[in-house]
Amino acid sequence: MARRLLLSYLALIVLTVALLAVIVRVTTAQTFSRYLSDQASTHTQMLPTLLASYHAQHGSWEGIQANIEQASFLIGGQVALADAQGTIVAASQPDLIGRPASEVGELGIAIPIAASGGMTAGTVYVGRSSAQKRADTAFLTSVTLALGAAGLLVALLAAGLGVLLARPISRPLAEMGQAAGRIARGDYQVRVPLGRDEVGALAEAFNRMAQGMGSVERLRRELVANVSHDLRTPLTVIRGYLEGLRSGEIADRRSAEMAFEAMYGEVMRLLALVDDLRQVAALDAQVPRLERQLMTIGELAGIAVGRIRPVAAGKGIELINQVPDDLPPVRVDRGRLGQALYNLLDNAVRHTPAGGQVTIRAGIAPAQKGGAGQVWLAVSDNGEGIAAEHLPHLFERFYQADPARSRQGEGGSGLGLTIAQGIVEAHGGRLTAESAGMPGLGSTFTIHLPL
Repeated sequence: MARRLLLSYLALIVLTVALLAVIVRVTTAQTFSRYLSDQASTHTQMLPTLLASYHAQHGSWEGIQANIEQASFLIGGQVALADAQGTIVAASQPDLIGRPASEVGELGIAIPIAASGGMTAGTVYVGRSSAQKRADTAFLTSVTLALGAAGLLVALLAAGLGVLLARPISRPLAEMGQAAGRIARGDYQVRVPLGRDEVGALAEAFNRMAQGMGSVERLRRELVANVSHDLRTPLTVIRGYLEGLRSGEIADRRSAEMAFEAMYGEVMRLLALVDDLRQVAALDAQVPRLERQLMTIGELAGIAVGRIRPVAAGKGIELINQVPDDLPPVRVDRGRLGQALYNLLDNAVRHTPAGGQVTIRAGIAPAQKGGAGQVWLAVSDNGEGIAAEHLPHLFERFYQADPARSRQGEGGSGLGLTIAQGIVEAHGGRLTAESAGMPGLGSTFTIHLPL
């Protein structure tokens, strides 16, 4: 990853520097050429006039060689003079004299010399000397070399900066790749260091994903273990009674009736567990569609209290319904929200000793700023309470604050509160739990629903 980033940086920088060098080289050459042309024009503005005056005075170009050599010295370049027929009659390079100007190579700028009567007396050529041309070439070569050296220096600096810039990006990504490999091998405790940029945000999201996958894996293992335990216990009881009936150890009618009654209870327990699992799966998949209808909180509480009252009476627990009748109606699924409330009441009855009380209350919470009002429905008991370390885990699947109660058959499946929370959240509400953690003070579960 770091190599690819570095090569990308270098390729981009080299391309940019090369393009900039070409532009500077071409611009410099063009500017220098214009400078030479302007300089030559400046030096030769008076030369055609002087030569025309000479021709007018002498009637020919005889003796002009000395003037041409002097003009060449003053201008600092090559000067050649051709007559009206195009033959060179004077030049700073004597070997050109007598040769046709058309047969000689580059002589420089051609400037016609006017004569009387609108005729042309000849043409003067002004050009750069060999030394000047070598100096021009040397100058442009120096510019090219300077641009190349500057480009190389920039490329080296860019390579160093590229390494420094690529490493903070590539190192966290490499660490995340290694961490992903460890997660694939089942190590969900791995975490990657956080940063302050976008890569740091990605690392934070990666850590949250790893934590979530670890939680899912832990829940999966707990689900398998708890379901296996909750299935094995009733099946073991049923198997024991069936073996007794099959072997003849349970022979009299009374013992057989007791065995069938016990097996029936265990079968009902299995059916309740399967139904709880089905509800949890449906809530997870968000499959159930709520069949909402308007009903009062008092009506909902009355139905749930009526269902749990025989169980509470059998344990000697007093049920107190303090839900007012004048609360506004809410649009809920009667069956599902009633199941959630029944689960809370059942949980309270199971954790309240004989002679205790379970109270159900309701009211209206004031509307928050920018939000709608809420109705709350609370189930309180004066039982054993819930320790502070258990409160954050109450709504986890199969969680048992006292696993011994489940083994003794006094606890539930550990899914009741999970199902209740899922149903309440499906209604757009929330379920909270409070407890002082001391016997006699009990705990309170509260349903909050939007009006």
